[in-house]
Amino acid sequence: METDRIITSEMKKRKALSEVALGNISPDTVILQGTLFNVFTREFIKGLSIWIKDGMIAYVGPDGDYLRGDQTEVIDAKDRVLLPGLIEGHPHTVSNRYGIEEFVKHVIPSGVTTVITETIELATVVGKDGIEFLVKGFEGQPIRFYYTVAPLCGLTPSEEINALTPEVFLPFLEDPKCLGVGEINWSNTFLKGRQGERLIELASLALDRGKLVEGHTAGASGKKLQAYTDLGFSSCHEPINEEEVLERIRLGYWVMIREGSIRRELTEIKDIFKRKIDFRRLILSTDGVDPEDFLEEGYLDASLKRAFQLGVPIDLAYQMVTINVAEHFQLDHLIGSLSPGKMADMVMIPSPDDFSPQLVMCDGKIIFRDGKALAEPKKPFPPDHLFHTVKVEGYSIPALPNKRKVRGMELITRLVTKERMIDFGDPEEFKDVIMILALDRLGSRKAFLGFLKGFGLQKGAYGTTMNWDSPDMIVVGCDTRSMETVIERLKEIGGGGVYAIGDEVIAEFPAPLCGVTSLEPMETVREEVRRLEEALRNNGVRWGKPVLTIDTLSSPAIPHLRITHNGYVRVKDRKVLYYEP
Repeated sequence: METDRIITSEMKKRKALSEVALGNISPDTVILQGTLFNVFTREFIKGLSIWIKDGMIAYVGPDGDYLRGDQTEVIDAKDRVLLPGLIEGHPHTVSNRYGIEEFVKHVIPSGVTTVITETIELATVVGKDGIEFLVKGFEGQPIRFYYTVAPLCGLTPSEEINALTPEVFLPFLEDPKCLGVGEINWSNTFLKGRQGERLIELASLALDRGKLVEGHTAGASGKKLQAYTDLGFSSCHEPINEEEVLERIRLGYWVMIREGSIRRELTEIKDIFKRKIDFRRLILSTDGVDPEDFLEEGYLDASLKRAFQLGVPIDLAYQMVTINVAEHFQLDHLIGSLSPGKMADMVMIPSPDDFSPQLVMCDGKIIFRDGKALAEPKKPFPPDHLFHTVKVEGYSIPALPNKRKVRGMELITRLVTKERMIDFGDPEEFKDVIMILALDRLGSRKAFLGFLKGFGLQKGAYGTTMNWDSPDMIVVGCDTRSMETVIERLKEIGGGGVYAIGDEVIAEFPAPLCGVTSLEPMETVREEVRRLEEALRNNGVRWGKPVLTIDTLSSPAIPHLRITHNGYVRVKDRKVLYYEP
């Protein structure tokens, strides 16, 4: 009786696993004669079996005498390879225009069984309510979700209007599914005053509770990077070349190499695998995949295949999407390997170099088999107020400055800008300049009208409410009438992206959930975004994924000049700038 009180329910479950391994209790599932990838030794070991009970692995080894029960399912894995379920360590599950349900539906065939996601997108607009909706939506899905709490780093304090105070933050950190604080931009950490102090407090709350603080070190190096590291940051997904990866590994970072729709870094860093160093702190992640790439190429499975094509050793690549991720997030006692006492998350593929899932299992349940999903995603039901976030009544577009030379933003890549003085007296210089409006869409009516060079738009206007790290609406345009049409249409559809010429809406993508996300099928989302981007390209825009280009113009994570409803902001020193030199 006393022993029963001491042994927890978790240990009773593990004791049952032990009895299965000893042959005293029948397993629920037996997988026979597979070639198992051992993540600890990087071996592909032939002729092994796996016995599963109550969603956990009881035994991994040569075929033995297991106790077969009436309900025991036997799966023949001969001539096939068994891998742990893939772990996605850094996605933005709703920032790529589709909702949770569509994400889960299309992830299941990819072999990803665990996702550790950021939660920033909705929270930027509605704060705590946005995170709570996501967390509830992750519950009960056929794949496993963990999350980090969004710190909500804005360019200036006015973009952090919905940022969580430490008191509101704390209950999230106490949730076992919360693994820590999401990516904190390094430069925000060193801002003077309350904006920087709040982030230090959030990091302290997480670290004091044994949780992680995810990093964002784009542009940091040397002493600045080390000063940031001193504050407890342990990972970064921003290195874009071999030298940056190596610098961070040597400082003890877990480095997440991005290979998704925002950026693809594998080509630039692939030579690091020729070095004789330890790669256990390298992780392969997507940072998010847009609908077009998702449907046409895949998710983390596509990233894995590109790694193979670039010559990344297959065994290392598999570690980078399994045990390495699990160890970083302190989940390796549960997931990341096919070993006794771990969750029964598994992918069956034809051969080591052919990652084409034939069977996917999560928590011991088969969720995909022979090209068919066997589990349905749970449909979240957002509260009504999350659909009413575009509040731009009574706005006005500011008058243009009556000056010959004015400050503007110039695109030097599809994401990076620089500060540029524009001479209106020079026809050659002015011909590629359009207006850019940042309008607070939460009701303050504040707006700033600036200039953008290099986007290429020749006619009409495009506007979006899907801006990174900001609750602003951003509209770029060649004339104010088209810009007004865009604003009014975005208000009517609840947000998203709209392209108009004069009074006519040419193409649009409705994203009514917080003005950020669609609840339509991913196929519909892909076609709407494709038509929108095609219309922009047909009217002069030169960049690939032009919608993404405008979405990022409000983010402190990308240099050098950004925009808010208060003015331009120079990322380096966060100085708010206007038209004058």
